[in-house]
Amino acid sequence: MGFNDIIGHEKQKNLLLSFLKKGRMPHAFLFSGQEGIGKKLLAIELAKRIFCEKGNGCGECRACLKIERGSHPDLLFVEGENSIGIDLIRRDKEKKIRGINEEVYEYPYESDMRVIIIDKADTMTHEAANALLKTLEEPPLFNLFFLVTSSEKDIPLTIRSRCARVAFTSLTSDDLRQYFLRVFNMDEERAQLFSYISHGSIGCGLFWMEEDNFLLRRKLTELIIGHNRSFLNTTLISEKVTQTNRQLSMYLSFLLSLFRDMFILNQSRDVSMVINRDVRELLEWEMVDLKWVEYSMRRIQETIRIMRYNVNKWLIFENLMLHIMR
Repeated sequence: MGFNDIIGHEKQKNLLLSFLKKGRMPHAFLFSGQEGIGKKLLAIELAKRIFCEKGNGCGECRACLKIERGSHPDLLFVEGENSIGIDLIRRDKEKKIRGINEEVYEYPYESDMRVIIIDKADTMTHEAANALLKTLEEPPLFNLFFLVTSSEKDIPLTIRSRCARVAFTSLTSDDLRQYFLRVFNMDEERAQLFSYISHGSIGCGLFWMEEDNFLLRRKLTELIIGHNRSFLNTTLISEKVTQTNRQLSMYLSFLLSLFRDMFILNQSRDVSMVINRDVRELLEWEMVDLKWVEYSMRRIQETIRIMRYNVNKWLIFENLMLHIMR
C-alpha cells in the first residue's frame, strides 16, 4: 500500500502533500471522520514520505520497510485498549512507562522528525487530554502529531484548537465497489452488495466480509420481523452481538439502516434505494406498520446513546430486541 493507493480522499491527500512540499507542516493535525475510511493509514503513509530515504514513500528503503514492520524508532503509536489513560501521555515511574510528554523532548533517533500518531484520540481521559495539551501548546520543533478520531466532539476544544483539522468524508459506493473488485477479486454482484452495506467505510465492509458476522445479519433480520421468534433466540443473538464494542456498534447501525429500508419499501416499493440487499426478500413484501418502524428507530437511537456509558450491554441490547421485534 502506497500513498497514492489509498482509496478516495484526493483533496485531503493533495492538501497534505502541499504542506510537505512547502516544508511548512503544522505541528499537529486532527484527522476527523467516519471510522474505517483510512485516516490512520493516511497518517502512516505520510510518515513514510517524511522518513523515506528517497522522499517519496518508496516502500523499499530501510526507513519505509521499518515503518511497514512497525519498528521505526521515530514513529510512535498511542492507543489504549478501551481508553487512552494519563500513563500513556505522562511518565509513570511505577509502571516504568516513558510517556509521550517525556519522549518528545528526546531528539529523534534516525530522522530529523518524530511522528506521533494518537489513534482514537476521542478516548483520552480528562487527565490524559490535559497532560497532552501542555505539550501541544509548546511542542519541540522536531515532533509532528496526528490525532485520529471518529468522534471529534469528544475531544476537548482546547486540544482541537491547537491542531490543523483535516475532515474526511465517507467513501463513495463506486470507490468501495472498485476496492472489493480489485483487492478481493469479488464478482460484480457481490462487490456491488458490499459497496452498499459498507456505509462508506472499508473497515465496515471488512467486518461484514467475515462469514459469521454476515450470517448473523440475516438471523437478526429474521428475528426482527417475527421469524423464529423466541426468548432463547433473542438471548443467544444478543450475546453474540455484544461480544465486543465494535460488534455492538456495527449491529446497531445495521438495525437502524434495516428499519430505514422498511420505511422506504413501505412508502415507495423502490428497491433501488434499499441498502441491505442481502436481506431484501425478507422485507420487500412485508406490510409494515409505520408507527412500529418509527418507534423502533427511536429505540435504537436511544440505545446507541446509552451504550456510550458503562452499562450491561448484553442486557440493554436484549431489552431493545424484546421491544422492537414483531
